[in-house]
Amino acid sequence: MSRKRNETIYQPVKRYGHSTVQVGDYLYMWGGLQGLLSDIPLVHNNEKKKSMCCVVEVCHLPTGEWVQKPTTGDPPFGVKGYAAAVIRNEIFFFGGSCGHGGCYHNSLYSFNVDTFNWKELSPTTSHHGPMMKYYSSMIAIKVKDEDYLVVIGGFGSSSNNTPPQPGAQYSDGRCNEIHMYRLKTGEWTSSTVTGDRPPPINSFTLTSITNTTAILFGGYGDRRSNDVYVFEFTDTSVVSVLLV
Repeated sequence: MSRKRNETIYQPVKRYGHSTVQVGDYLYMWGGLQGLLSDIPLVHNNEKKKSMCCVVEVCHLPTGEWVQKPTTGDPPFGVKGYAAAVIRNEIFFFGGSCGHGGCYHNSLYSFNVDTFNWKELSPTTSHHGPMMKYYSSMIAIKVKDEDYLVVIGGFGSSSNNTPPQPGAQYSDGRCNEIHMYRLKTGEWTSSTVTGDRPPPINSFTLTSITNTTAILFGGYGDRRSNDVYVFEFTDTSVVSVLLV
């Protein structure tokens, strides 16, 4: 369908540190550090930041048209470098940075694409769960007909953080934690990891292959990496194999 010559075409503002997730024919985008540097509220929370976090950008893929839609509920504030994954009609957001002074999160939120409502599943805390971090990666898996989220790696502050995960390594703010979140019970668990566990790393890609396997590529640890790892998950264990 052609547009009138003077009709304005909506485009999201410039940003970085965000993610996009596809559900059906729509692409959903939230957060990121937006606009000019002077536009970013460098605080944990205020009204301007909340107003920026309470909208979601939606692209209708068949037409390429963007719209901005309001949301309900309380959104997360880890706007930069969060991890995102989708299960059916819900998008899950983990961690991220506030964008100011080393403030990292380990909260987990869900966003329902039918109701446009946010729900906090696990708050930011220094007492349990993954470390407070950004630039980790998250995927959804299904084991024995149950839905889980898997969070791997990331970068955060070693001070005021969660207890170290048994078997994980921590170096220069990076980690190689592997946590699973069981949606049925709302609990974080630490699985037994065997094989070639990646080193502490952030800013890599993690892509699902099947319901219980995924592939990790690249990232940054003590160097830029082009290593490839394949993970196989059960409800209590992870097998990691270095391919390249």
